[in-house]
Amino acid sequence: YRSNRESCKKTSLMQAFKWMVWSGLVAALASPVMTKTFMPTHAMGRDMVLVIDASRSMDEGFSIVENQNKFDTLKKILENFIAKRKHDRLGLVVFGEFAYIASPVTFDHDILKAMVPHLEVGMAGERTAVYDAVAMAANLLKNSEAKTKVAVLLTDGRNTAGKVPLQAARKFLQQYGIRLHTIGVGQSHDYDPLTLKALAESTGGKFFSAADPKILEDVYETIDKLEPSEVKQAPVIDTTYLYSYPLFIAAMSLLAYLFLLNRSEI
Repeated sequence: YRSNRESCKKTSLMQAFKWMVWSGLVAALASPVMTKTFMPTHAMGRDMVLVIDASRSMDEGFSIVENQNKFDTLKKILENFIAKRKHDRLGLVVFGEFAYIASPVTFDHDILKAMVPHLEVGMAGERTAVYDAVAMAANLLKNSEAKTKVAVLLTDGRNTAGKVPLQAARKFLQQYGIRLHTIGVGQSHDYDPLTLKALAESTGGKFFSAADPKILEDVYETIDKLEPSEVKQAPVIDTTYLYSYPLFIAAMSLLAYLFLLNRSEI
């Protein structure tokens, strides 16, 4: 009786393993998949470099009536502008008597926003090397693979320092396909509006004049609209094929079935 019971139990197990083999094979042939849809974290749309005048004249007010410090006003506007450019890589060039890269183009906007409050008038010298700063911005963007490359120059003075001539700065921008927007801050007799306008238009950009804080804020809002940040991208579908799992179960079940079959024949 005990032998018959063990035999029935073994037969039942063999039948179960056989069904698991067939079920696993059928499931594997059906090729089950698991999909996950997500949007890319960053869209390679625009690389933008902000070129900021930090010469001594930026420590003055906009006018006799409006004595709000130009540089402090600019820093507040920059922080808001940076916060809006979520899908762009941003870089920062600061210039006075010389120009230097405060930040390469990066998606890490938190670092840029944290850096802005620490910018100080005179940190790059007293005079104004406008064309050196433009050339440095072009150098930052020359190897960019972004669809659009943009530089935004802000200055309240004329070029009084530096080694790069205007013609060379313009050539760099055009050679690397960079669109330049220029902003003259304060009174128009302080800077060179004709040169700033011609330089911007030669690259397909625009010139803006900002005589007071409200106009300066409006200028950056206009640039934000001219250079829309968001780049529409199709969602990415990540597909994971699961056929290996039922196939593994079928293989293990087949081995168990053959093992029991061999034991029954002994």
